[in-house]
Amino acid sequence: MKLIVKLKGRFEQSSVVTQFLILVFTTIAGLTMTSIMSSIILIMKFGTESLMIVRESPEWMKNMQFFQTIGVFIFPAIICAWLFSDNYKSYLHIDTAFQGSIIGLVMLSILVIIPFLNGIYVFNQQMVFPKCLNGLEAWMKNYEKLSQNVIERMLYVYRWQDLVSNILIVCIFTAIGEEFIFRGILQNLLNRFIKNQYLVIWIVAILFSIVHLQFYGFLSRMLLGAYLGYLLYYTGNIWISILAHFMNNFLGVINSYIFQDNPKMVERINNIGSGTTWWLSIVSLTLFFVLFYIIKDCVSSNHPNCFD
Repeated sequence: MKLIVKLKGRFEQSSVVTQFLILVFTTIAGLTMTSIMSSIILIMKFGTESLMIVRESPEWMKNMQFFQTIGVFIFPAIICAWLFSDNYKSYLHIDTAFQGSIIGLVMLSILVIIPFLNGIYVFNQQMVFPKCLNGLEAWMKNYEKLSQNVIERMLYVYRWQDLVSNILIVCIFTAIGEEFIFRGILQNLLNRFIKNQYLVIWIVAILFSIVHLQFYGFLSRMLLGAYLGYLLYYTGNIWISILAHFMNNFLGVINSYIFQDNPKMVERINNIGSGTTWWLSIVSLTLFFVLFYIIKDCVSSNHPNCFD
C-alpha cells in the first residue's frame, strides 16, 4: 500500500516517450493477465476438451469483452493517471461539475448524427483496392464478416438478463474504458508535444478507429471519435464523452435487440441516410452542428442551466 502511495505522480515529469511506453506496458500486461485468468477459469470450469466449444459461445464472448475492457482499458488508464499526476481525477477529467441540461443536448446530438454516420458507413463499404492489393482486400472483407458475426452472436438476446448484460458490458463499461484510454490518457499525452489541440483530437480519433480493426467502418468511427474528443476539449469533463459514447453503443444494442429476428429491418435502419434517403444525411449533419454550437455556447458562457 505504501509503495502505491509513493508511486503517485512518480512519472509526472517524465518524457512523453517514457509515459507512452508505460501506457503500452500496462496495456500489454493487462491483456496478458486477462488472457491467462480467462483461460484458467475456462479450464477449471469446463476442462480442456470442451475449451474450444466454450470459447465460441456468446456468453463467453461477453465475458471476454468485459474482462478485456477492465484489463486493457480501465485499469491501465487509472494506473497511468495515478503515475502521471498527483491528482489522477483531474488528469482524467472526471472531477468537473456539470448539470443535467447538457446531458440531454449530448444525447440528442448522437441521435441526430446517426443518418450522417450511416451514409459515411455505406460510402466506406464501397471502398475498392487496386488489383495489386486484392489479397489484402479479400482478407479485410473476410475479417469484417467474421467480426460482424461475432458481434451479432454476442448481442443476441435469449433472456432479459442477456439484454442487461449487453447494456452493462457493451454500453457502460466499454464507453468508460475506451474514453479513459483514448480521451483521458492518449489525448493528454499528445497534448504535451503537439500544441494544436484539434490535430491531437483527430490523431486520437484515427487511433481509436484503427484499434477496432473494422476497416469498412473506419470513417464513421473516426468521425465519432473526433466528436468525443471535441466534447472533452470543450467541456473539460470526460463523463460527457462517456455519455455520448454510451448513447451511441446503446442505440446499437437496442436496435439489435428489437429487430434481432428481422435482419432486413436492421439493414433498412442502418441504411437511413444513404441511397434514396441521402438527403437525411444533410439534415442530420445540419442539426448536429446546430446542437454542437449550442453545447459549445452553453459551456463557454457558463450558462446556469448547463453548469454549476
